[in-house]
Amino acid sequence: MTFLNKNEDVRHHRHNHHRPHRRKNRIWKFLLGFLAIFLVFDAFAAYKLYHDAKQAADTTYQSVKHKSQRNGNTVIKNKKPFSLLILGTDTGEYGRTYRGRSDTIMVAVVNPDKKTTTLVSIPRDTKVAIQGHGFDNKINAAYSYGGVSLAMNTIQSYLGIPIDHYVEMNMKGLVQLSSAVGPVKVNNDLDFTNLGYHFKKGEVTINKDNILAFTRMRYQDPRGDYGRQLRQRQVITALVKKGMKFNNLLKYRSILNAVSSNTKTDLTFAQMKILATDYRQAGNVKQYQLQGVGKQIGGVDYEVVPQANLNKITNVLKTALEIK
Repeated sequence: MTFLNKNEDVRHHRHNHHRPHRRKNRIWKFLLGFLAIFLVFDAFAAYKLYHDAKQAADTTYQSVKHKSQRNGNTVIKNKKPFSLLILGTDTGEYGRTYRGRSDTIMVAVVNPDKKTTTLVSIPRDTKVAIQGHGFDNKINAAYSYGGVSLAMNTIQSYLGIPIDHYVEMNMKGLVQLSSAVGPVKVNNDLDFTNLGYHFKKGEVTINKDNILAFTRMRYQDPRGDYGRQLRQRQVITALVKKGMKFNNLLKYRSILNAVSSNTKTDLTFAQMKILATDYRQAGNVKQYQLQGVGKQIGGVDYEVVPQANLNKITNVLKTALEIK
């Protein structure tokens, strides 16, 4: 047995006492250094995602001059209900590059307090007056005559409500949006086959491959364009609801990138950020259809909307906007 003298015992004790502390310090320095590197990398990644999302949003931005009844930017800043004109154009379908007519016309009102989105379909053949083009016009001709500006003015005047903003998407953009968001399920009330795709009656899955076949069919539907409008509302509602569930910037960037080349809007990136945070709970979608009666006038087929029907839709939209 070996005995240590008093001094040796103290030195031995001190040596063993400080070694664990130095080891712990090294571990803490390593962890702090790793954390610092991680935070820098994470900050850079977040900035890159933010920058890419902003760039994609800026690509879709296109201001438009129309006879606005109020300041749409102020409405969104104050987190009030706002209206959005949704135009689906036939440009980009089957290789078309010219400006066609607005095949799909919808007005959405998003109310963050009531957590509702009111979606109204307007028949493209609705008979309206278009400034500079007389009284006997189809409403979808406004886009053809004067682009988004004239379309907004015409629909705003016809419905008697302010149109705050717009989104214009061609058919190719709808395919890309579906690709970014992913498949959605909708309830189909008509068994039909279109463009090689069969859709059974009941729940069907809509994806990037069959979305145009489902949303564009009208000739096999006894309701004609009204049936097509119903399917379009169903798909758009399903896509919006699924999109609202995404809570990361990466997914929003992929959606913006997917639709940026086929979508135009006067919503800025700053406004989109407000919508993504303060309006995202408005997922209770209420669907309405402006109903007309088919009439032939001067050899042209129109949908003539009775004044009572128009008044009903106007009141629905005004209630959603919380205006008189």
